[in-house]
Amino acid sequence: MQWPIPPFPTRVAVGTQVNLASSGSANTKGSYLTLLSGLSAPVGWINIGMFSSNLGAGDRAMIMDLAVGGSGSETIVAADIVCGNRLNTSLCFPLHVPAGATLRARIATAQTSQVIPTAATAFMAEPESGISTPGRITSYGTVSASSGGTAVTPSGTAGVKGSYAQLTASTTKPIHALMVMAQGSTNTHLAATYAVDIAVGGSGSETVIIPDHLVAADTNEYLQPMSPDFYPLSLCIPAGVRLAARCAVTTGSVATPVEVAVYGFTY
Repeated sequence: MQWPIPPFPTRVAVGTQVNLASSGSANTKGSYLTLLSGLSAPVGWINIGMFSSNLGAGDRAMIMDLAVGGSGSETIVAADIVCGNRLNTSLCFPLHVPAGATLRARIATAQTSQVIPTAATAFMAEPESGISTPGRITSYGTVSASSGGTAVTPSGTAGVKGSYAQLTASTTKPIHALMVMAQGSTNTHLAATYAVDIAVGGSGSETVIIPDHLVAADTNEYLQPMSPDFYPLSLCIPAGVRLAARCAVTTGSVATPVEVAVYGFTY
């Protein structure tokens, strides 16, 4: 598809920092907090900044919901965004938020008590711009029961991809763009750089559509993306297609899995 480019300058709205907190129960969503409100124009792109989702001991898995609407009437627009094990993350992607609306967020974590400082920036189009934004964002490969993604295991040999792990047997909507998110699968990660492939097709006949999405891990269990999270696609992935992921480590003999999820944008 031809990707719409908004006219510049766009208007920008910057929210204040809020401290998103887990619910007090592991893998259960906490309360919503407001990231942005009173937006003066429709939003086309959003940036979510998060600081240190890796605090605390044990498993630091985390997922986030973004929702539109006032307190008690939230409608989720992006569900279960995998965001654990990060030091500093700035996640930018297209998202439609109507003028005047409120953008709110909540998290679930593998720990009973965890807080993540979060702030949002909205990029708003001029009313006459006709900017196109996704009508739906669909999560694939997330595991809400563990606040994580699908475990993808490298081969254990540097530069050699491991076996594919299925993210979904069948996409539910057409996909025009994908966002790739990863987090640690353990609290004892070794230092390594993971190269993750995202593929379509049946088992044994996969075709890679996003090659070598790079994610770096260190011995403090931080995982940081070295590739962009958001990928426009030149061809639409139709509904009913299998999605899978595989990975290699670029150096060393690390065989520790990394958790992966993808998010399909339908225009």
